[in-house]
Amino acid sequence: MNPTKLPAQTRDVDVRGFVYALEPVHQRQQWRLDKSMAALARAQQDLLEIEAKMTQVQEEHDVYAKESGQRLHSGLDPAAHRRTLDYLAHLRGQWEQLALQRDALCIARDGLRQECLIQQMKLDGLSRHKEDALTEYADEVRRRSSNEQDRDWLARRTTPNVAWEAE
Repeated sequence: MNPTKLPAQTRDVDVRGFVYALEPVHQRQQWRLDKSMAALARAQQDLLEIEAKMTQVQEEHDVYAKESGQRLHSGLDPAAHRRTLDYLAHLRGQWEQLALQRDALCIARDGLRQECLIQQMKLDGLSRHKEDALTEYADEVRRRSSNEQDRDWLARRTTPNVAWEAE
């Protein structure tokens, strides 16, 4: 464990002997959180890509509609005008499909955010438990050390001291 991340109440104690029994559970929870966050990042990236495609389709639609309007005034034949309208309808349909995909991705992204929050709360709970266990371990080490010091002091006190006898 990194000494700079130790709880303040354990910094005066050698905690190298501390073994956290739930460390595998803690590690698995960290992996779950990492996996959820990676999925959230992918969903966010997919959402950005869909929105970029939507912008591209909208811009193409606007440019084509503007050009079509200008050609209409210059005497465009009806068949060409019909093809233009069909293409504009096709672009509009593409945009609507992308909008549906975006909405589905937003829902999925929101679900992944919620999952990440839940995973983070579980990990935080395990981290607090680990800190509590480490604090208890440090208290036990202090207690044992204090008891040992008391026994040493009592042993020295009951042993006749040559300097005292000379007085």
